[in-house]
Amino acid sequence: MHPAIAIALSVMPENEGSARVVGSVIREEDGAVAVVVHTDQWQYIVVILREGDRWLKPGVIIGGVIPTQGRLETNFPTMPLAQQSGDIRSSVDNDFMWHAVGGTAALDAVSVRVLTTLESCHPQIGDNGLVLALVRAQPGERPLVTITTRDGREESDYHED
Repeated sequence: MHPAIAIALSVMPENEGSARVVGSVIREEDGAVAVVVHTDQWQYIVVILREGDRWLKPGVIIGGVIPTQGRLETNFPTMPLAQQSGDIRSSVDNDFMWHAVGGTAALDAVSVRVLTTLESCHPQIGDNGLVLALVRAQPGERPLVTITTRDGREESDYHED
């Protein structure tokens, strides 16, 4: 088990039952890992960062209810990912933010793109629809999530503030 995943499991509240990893993104060369952990009742998306040779425990973790609804045929046109949530951590040197974005892709989704002004990625869609991405972003920036459906439609979560 990767040391950052072990740390993510170690910070789960003890009164919530057994914790299990359901997804992870490891960016070893960048010193950042995103982990999705389920306890008996809650889902947590946690970002763990490395400083030198040491993986750091996050000071705060925030959980949400585990999605119980099955994958929808489509999320279009309301949202790219159902039950979208995430975690944000300042980089160790505070030059940028790490954003973990997770959610459930609908059955008609064939690809996902997560974009910031610093980088983009195309996370895999798991058999259960789970999508997890870990990207760098400018402070105050929110990643743009876009899905492409089987029939070529694109849906993003962009909203002007």
